[in-house]
Amino acid sequence: MNEQSPVESAGQAGKHRPEWVQAEYERIGRERERASREADRIQRWDLVRVCLEMIAWTALGLVIAGSAFHVHDAVLGRGFMYGGMAVNIGGVAISIRAYYLRGEKRGDW
Repeated sequence: MNEQSPVESAGQAGKHRPEWVQAEYERIGRERERASREADRIQRWDLVRVCLEMIAWTALGLVIAGSAFHVHDAVLGRGFMYGGMAVNIGGVAISIRAYYLRGEKRGDW
């Protein structure tokens, strides 16, 4: 018998489409490709943004913790050290949470 599988018949279905239908499918494909590239660009920029925010929070935490080495009081020095650690960890956590919420709002995940 000369029956075609569904895959083969689906591949030939495009050959019998009118030109205007084929043109419409191509237009829709181009629009979806353009929208996909734009969404990828926005997502990459947001990732760069959150990385820069985390670097900034880490640097600020290091500056505060570094102040601990320039004071002569042990209690004040320990306060600066723990304060710098809190700023670092808290800032990075806030940045990551904000990144997640922005991605969720965009529909990334």
